[in-house]
Amino acid sequence: MDMLQTPHITRVYDLELQQARGMVMTMGGLVEQQLDSALRALFEHNIELGQSAATGDYKVNEFEVRIDELVVQTIALRQPAANDLRFLFTVIKIITDLERIGDKAEKIGRLSLTLAPLLNGFAFIEDMRSMGTQVQKMLHEALDAFARMDAEAAARISAEDLEVNKTYKKALAELMQHMSQNPNTIDVSLDILWCLRAIERIGDHVTNLCEYVIFLVKGKDVRHLSREDMLREVTS
Repeated sequence: MDMLQTPHITRVYDLELQQARGMVMTMGGLVEQQLDSALRALFEHNIELGQSAATGDYKVNEFEVRIDELVVQTIALRQPAANDLRFLFTVIKIITDLERIGDKAEKIGRLSLTLAPLLNGFAFIEDMRSMGTQVQKMLHEALDAFARMDAEAAARISAEDLEVNKTYKKALAELMQHMSQNPNTIDVSLDILWCLRAIERIGDHVTNLCEYVIFLVKGKDVRHLSREDMLREVTS
């Protein structure tokens, strides 16, 4: 039975755990929206969305603080047993990575205000766009896996980061070639490089989310396992 479906002696305790889960999902939704705005601003030259992504991070940060406070209060007052404690620690880890995704979306949004008009014609932009679409999909599915406590889905989503990394290497090589051939564009190229790297790192943060879901459901720390060993742990 799901640890959050097992009734506790104190009903307020059950509500606190449900509240923590709900707040994580709300925070995740805000991060999804911020990331979508940032990427659309970058690739579609949407100034309004760029400004929204650049200034909306405070909402994500507020949720991180509120969830932190709720978890600390719950641990202090309820002295949770092993399963509940694992859930609360997982929540803290998840919101840390969500906040970092939000930070990267914020800066992409800011950089998009000057970069977006300059991106047309670069060969690597379609690769960047593909990476952005992929990490958005991964983030949405990872949050869904957390909501459903689905370790197998989390393992599958984590494996998708391999394709993100492959595309990143291709786009990076193309960008480096452009920089060597056009040294007069070095400032713009470095900003593009930052955005490219940020998208790749978002994929890494989503992978972390997947690993936390597996830890929550299976009680197994898979952070340093190969993909094959991770799948073995999930299906065992």
